[in-house]
Amino acid sequence: MKKSVAIFMAGALVLLSLTACSKKSESQAAQSRQSPFQSQFNVSVEEDTFVKESKLCDLAQKYGFKVGACISYNQVTRSGYIKMLTDDFNTTTATNEFKAYSLLDQKKSIEAGKPMMNFNQADIIARLAQEKGIGIRGHVLVWDAYMTEWFFREGFKGDGMIVGKEEMQRRVKSYIEDVVTHFETEFPGVVYCWDVVNEAVADEVNERVADNDFHLRKSRGGSPNLFYGTMGEDYVKYAFKCARETVNKVNPNIKLFYNDYNTFYEDKRDAIVRMIKYINNEEKLCDGLGMQGYIGGYGSQDGCMNPNDLNLIKTAIKMYSDLGLEVQLTEVAVRNYEKDQIPQHARFYGQLFRTIKSAVSEGANFTGITIWGITDNPGMSRSDYSYKMNGPYCGLFSEYYQPKDAYKEVYKVLE
Repeated sequence: MKKSVAIFMAGALVLLSLTACSKKSESQAAQSRQSPFQSQFNVSVEEDTFVKESKLCDLAQKYGFKVGACISYNQVTRSGYIKMLTDDFNTTTATNEFKAYSLLDQKKSIEAGKPMMNFNQADIIARLAQEKGIGIRGHVLVWDAYMTEWFFREGFKGDGMIVGKEEMQRRVKSYIEDVVTHFETEFPGVVYCWDVVNEAVADEVNERVADNDFHLRKSRGGSPNLFYGTMGEDYVKYAFKCARETVNKVNPNIKLFYNDYNTFYEDKRDAIVRMIKYINNEEKLCDGLGMQGYIGGYGSQDGCMNPNDLNLIKTAIKMYSDLGLEVQLTEVAVRNYEKDQIPQHARFYGQLFRTIKSAVSEGANFTGITIWGITDNPGMSRSDYSYKMNGPYCGLFSEYYQPKDAYKEVYKVLE
């Protein structure tokens, strides 16, 4: 009898042990099913009380501005990225695919004797935006950086002589007309504005045209600005004239922007103000100012999340708006290089949107913000171009497209 009881007790203990192991395994399995966002930041579903009831863009519309994110051709097939884009944003900007060096087709140009384009990749992005009901900031028509040099040479050949002013003006006019017309014809109303000229104002004294009132760029990192070299100091205004003539034909509602970086620092800000006054002195050719929003230290945590940057941004928004311009923050990356600074980064992001709301409440014509550093990328190499430009922990979303605390702070500000 005692032996039977002992056997029974031993069996019960084994059963209890197996049950405990089973429950432990279930618990481990549940933990493994948590999103990477939950495990990374140790946030459980029960602990996270944030409830999303609206899109960010719908919340922002109450204050009169759009909210957007960038897109590239290789992201079109990433379902997670597209869901993130469509769940919260009503505007997007192609990172490279709408730029001249991406569109121009040398072989076709040589054969036709005029600028010819290959729109394949850009059209795929435009079609996606059209299907999702998202507007596009066309970026950019005229930009000296990375520009294909053959565009400036006789016969569109790499070994041709640099062409003269009149020929270059014909090429620029043809290019702007054909590109703007193409997108409006194939995707009516989708491209609602164009950055006509990008980064034409130089920061460095040795890169500026001597005695030019608005610090026109003559070179960049030792490479000549061939738009200035072939067309002279009026190339910016000429590009806007061509763009204005084109949109007046195809869709007068398309807005024309000048876009640049460091636009909220005093010296460059004031130079841009002088340039806009020059461009618009006879007729309003430029409708808006795109303020590239790379905020914080370049490649280093030092200088990131500086409250004074927000003061400078607000002052610049109001100054550009006082010129009768729409103002948008473009290419926004609230830089952060250190994981342990994520809470501070979230609070700073919230303050950025409070700054925008404050400027709007004081009468500024602020109409959009487009974020380029939209997701974290902690595995990014320090040698990567985006490491310095954005920072690995710059996002509103994690690398898995999950909303971070920065997103939640922005949501609360706009709610």
